[in-house]
Amino acid sequence: MKVPCLPRVTSQSCHRVTRLGAQIPIALAMVFLMVLAARAQNALLTLGTLGGEQARATGVSADGSIVVGRSQFSLDSPYAEHAFVWSNGSMLDIGTLGGDTSRAFGVSANGNVVVGYSQNEDGDERAFRWSPGGTMEDLETLGGSKSNAYAASADGGTIVGMSEMAGGGYHAFRWISGFGMQDIGTLGGTSATALAVSADGEVVAGYSSLAGDSTVRAFRWTSATDMEDLGTLGGTNSYAYGISGDGSLVVGNGQLGSGEYHAFRWTEGTTGLVDLGTLGGTSSSAAAISSDGTVIVGGSQIEGNSAWRAYRWTSDTGMQTVEDWLRANGVVVPEDITFAADATNSDGSVVVGILTSNLPFIARVAGGSGSGEGEGGGTTSGMITVQDTQQSLGAAGASGNSLLAMGGTVIHGAHSRPLSRRAEVGHNTAWVAGDWGPDDHGSRSGTLGLAEVGIGRSFERLQLNLAVGHAWARQESPLNGRAEMNGEYLLLEALIPVGGPLWLTLGGYGYLGETELRRGYLNAGLPDSSSGDPDVTGWGVRARLDWDKALVVAKTDLSPYLDFSYAEAKLDAYTETGGSFPARFDSRTDHSTEVRLGVTAVRPIPGDFRLLGIAEAAHRFEREGEDVSGEVIGLFGFDFAGAGRKQDWLRGGIGLEHSLAGGVVSLMLNATTEGGAPSQWLALNWQMAF
Repeated sequence: MKVPCLPRVTSQSCHRVTRLGAQIPIALAMVFLMVLAARAQNALLTLGTLGGEQARATGVSADGSIVVGRSQFSLDSPYAEHAFVWSNGSMLDIGTLGGDTSRAFGVSANGNVVVGYSQNEDGDERAFRWSPGGTMEDLETLGGSKSNAYAASADGGTIVGMSEMAGGGYHAFRWISGFGMQDIGTLGGTSATALAVSADGEVVAGYSSLAGDSTVRAFRWTSATDMEDLGTLGGTNSYAYGISGDGSLVVGNGQLGSGEYHAFRWTEGTTGLVDLGTLGGTSSSAAAISSDGTVIVGGSQIEGNSAWRAYRWTSDTGMQTVEDWLRANGVVVPEDITFAADATNSDGSVVVGILTSNLPFIARVAGGSGSGEGEGGGTTSGMITVQDTQQSLGAAGASGNSLLAMGGTVIHGAHSRPLSRRAEVGHNTAWVAGDWGPDDHGSRSGTLGLAEVGIGRSFERLQLNLAVGHAWARQESPLNGRAEMNGEYLLLEALIPVGGPLWLTLGGYGYLGETELRRGYLNAGLPDSSSGDPDVTGWGVRARLDWDKALVVAKTDLSPYLDFSYAEAKLDAYTETGGSFPARFDSRTDHSTEVRLGVTAVRPIPGDFRLLGIAEAAHRFEREGEDVSGEVIGLFGFDFAGAGRKQDWLRGGIGLEHSLAGGVVSLMLNATTEGGAPSQWLALNWQMAF
């Protein structure tokens, strides 16, 4: 027997229906469901992956904060998938029962129980139950070697699915915590699958083969009525995929007398299935129904059968595309891009499914199950992808790296040759310095610089230097985002003769400033942005040992040094304004601990010039930056791990020094291979002794 699989249309991907391997649709894609929050927002989003190219979400908690599904976890293993749990803006790989593959299909309303199947060590597919902080629990079988779980009751205490029998075939089961797996039978055939369960776990829906296994029918089961055949739309077969919270409504797709399949709605106490029609095409299917029973979602062919589209159905509006539902509520959707809807939340205000690009989406309209024009109340709305959102949030969080680079330039730029500022005992020195250059390592794209004035006095046992300056940084980020940072700093430095040619430099700085952060993202395919202006503070210390003129090679004085520094940069908490999807960011403090080993070189050349050189190797001890956490306001919280950092890099510098205007002027060009320093920068310095 061959059962129809409406491609990517229902929330159920193809399952075994008979022992001969008949298949039908089971969950292609629910998506990244945003938290239903107090602030009204409309949105359409797509989800990321565990490392591969595709991810498909198949279950969501009642409040939208927990999403489950499966994802490719490696580009090297395109067919290997792991079950995931999405929360706080990131995916968690929940592993397997010992085999290579796992898939999550459902999650309890409270988000505490995830169900699906996983291969065990023997390669058999087994139904599992997983809870946060725990491990996968094998739910066993009804006697065969395989089983699969598809849905859970509101509290996760009841789970439904299908299991292989000892004598062959697959029966629908209901698993109850503390009691185990219960066989709820079939409609007379050898196979049945339970795909949905009511909130209290007492009503189950799915499909089963009839006697002879040539026909498949949607069923509704209760302990009182046993398994009830819900009939068809005039044809032979039907399939149930969703059930309302109280179990009184069932949805799915049924065959017409002409052979096509249409979405249906069945209501307790009535006779027969109600045909929900199509979007103008030949076929449609209902994948899910809201808990309150008012909204049905699925997929349908449009007029001319040129494409499938996700739809949302209510008794008032009938069947309308998800795009038209969003447009009617003030969302700008330039073009139709959905393929099918696979689930909806408790009141139908959130719809999730799959796009024509094979990526999952979420669409949301504030105001409950409303579908009338303007029901969004004129609130901010739009369409974004989770990939873009995560990228923009991460880019905003990366501003801490720019702050560290800006602070590091104070010590390792303007003060990278501390012995050049020595004065004779009892004398003074003063200087004006500036550093400027691009900061384009890795994904960074920007500039930074500083300007300072300083004064120092040499005493018998040490020289003290004091400098004040202004530092700034500019960083471009993806999707037209930008970070601008400005601040003033104060630096205190001591040059201490240790003995012979050895000199110890001890110094520290602190700065206070502000930022203007613009986080860019795509809103319905068009550029949009939200902005914030948090305050920033930072400080750093440095200890350096120089061996002055340790070697003279070809008239070149070589002075090795060892440099250790520690710096912190704090970005205060802030809330963005403007744009369609502003976010609130928690405060964050980034750290940098570095050690540098290098050598400075000075060589006289004709014309009273001196050729300058610096070569050093640097190592940063921190492997990644601080976590970035907060909330996209009214939508979902996020907590991303800090971006990885380059830990090792090389720096080289070459320049000239010459007497000018009663002092000495120097110009040096610096470059680094990678890491936390600017990619290139010019250092200009003029100083005099008096």
